[in-house]
This record gives sequence, C-alpha cells and structure tokens, in this order.
Amino acid sequence: MKSHQWGQLFDANIETYRGARPKRAEYVLDFIRSSGCDVHSILEMGAFSGKDIRYLAKRLKESLCCSLDREQAVFDRAARDATSCVVADAFRMPFCDKAFGITFHSGLIVVFDDRQSRAIIEEQLRVTSGYAIVFAHNRWNFIDIMVSAIRRARGNSLFRYRRFSKGLLRQLVPAHVDIVRIDYVDNMLVNVTRRRAPWLLKPVSRIAGLMDMLLCNEVVVIVRAS
Repeated sequence: MKSHQWGQLFDANIETYRGARPKRAEYVLDFIRSSGCDVHSILEMGAFSGKDIRYLAKRLKESLCCSLDREQAVFDRAARDATSCVVADAFRMPFCDKAFGITFHSGLIVVFDDRQSRAIIEEQLRVTSGYAIVFAHNRWNFIDIMVSAIRRARGNSLFRYRRFSKGLLRQLVPAHVDIVRIDYVDNMLVNVTRRRAPWLLKPVSRIAGLMDMLLCNEVVVIVRAS
C-alpha cells in the first residue's frame, strides 16, 4: 500500500478506531496476569489508534508503555500523556536488542506479503526479551469476510487486508523460537451476547467456543523470544 493511500485511510478511520474496544490489550493483559511474567516494558508496533497501548498504560502503572507508528497523527494528546511515542518504521526500529519485555501488534502484517511479514516479526523478536504477540485477521471467519466485502463495495479500502490461518501464521515465525500459544480469538457470537444479553454469556461462550475457527475475528500467536 502506497503512503498516500494509507494516509487517506488513516484520516478516514482513525476516530472510529480510537473509540473501539481495546480487545487486543485485554488479551495481552490476560496473558500477562495468567503467565505471571514480570513486565518492565511493553511496545505496541503499528499503534494506529493507540487505544490498546493506552489501555495497558492505565493498568500497568509500573511498566514503560511505548507506542510506535509511522504516522505522527497517531500520537494525539491522550497518547502522548499515557505512553512514550516513537515515529519509526516497524522494519527497522530504533531500539536496542531485547529492549521490551512484551511486544505486540494487531493487524500490522495484514497489509504485507509473507517476506515482509517475516521481516516484521524478526525485527519484533530482536527487540523483545520476553514474549512477542502477533494478531492477524482470521481466514476462516466467512461472516467477517462477507461484511468486509460489503464495506469494500461501499468504498472503504481499509478492508482490503490479508487473512491468516493458524498454519500460515506459524510459518511466519522463525524456526529457532518457541511458540507458546496460537489461538483463534475475539468470538463474534460472544461479543454480540456480551452487548445484547450478558446474562447468557456463560452458556453462549461454551457453545461458541466449539466454533472458534469459524466465529473468531482474529488469530493470535505468542512467541517466547528468549
């Protein structure tokens, strides 16, 4: 995607995404708490709206939270107040090796081919001392595929992105590192139930969990960097 095209998409969609639920940050925080890892610093690559790293900064007061993006406009007043902001390219980040305990990005690799995506993940692992987390859109969620097609037909080019299976995402991770977990996450049915009928959340979650591959919006891989 050319820089001027991305700039137009950024301007058209940034406010919508700033107000959305920070679902990747929720997942990252759950992982941190369940694994018991000591997180001294966190980096979000391709921060875009910045909502996820700001969510983490508010809840992990003792951790340095850093947001990186190539777009200066990402870093509004809220982002600058909550995080350390860096304007840089994700292919060549201005950090020393193993600078961050946890790194993550959501949707960053979906606009790149396999070679470029591998390069991004390798650079991510270089600056990570603990765990690297990669979110990508799920190839098998046909409901979301149809919704995205409708949005593209209506002129929103933001939805021209790649989708990934567990197998493809696994192939992008270097062979010398350990994959801790690879999951389908953000189940659509669970999301709707949480908003419309929260009293049914527990039974619906159990049923929906049986169809995660078809109902989840994203696939995520967690890699142990060291």
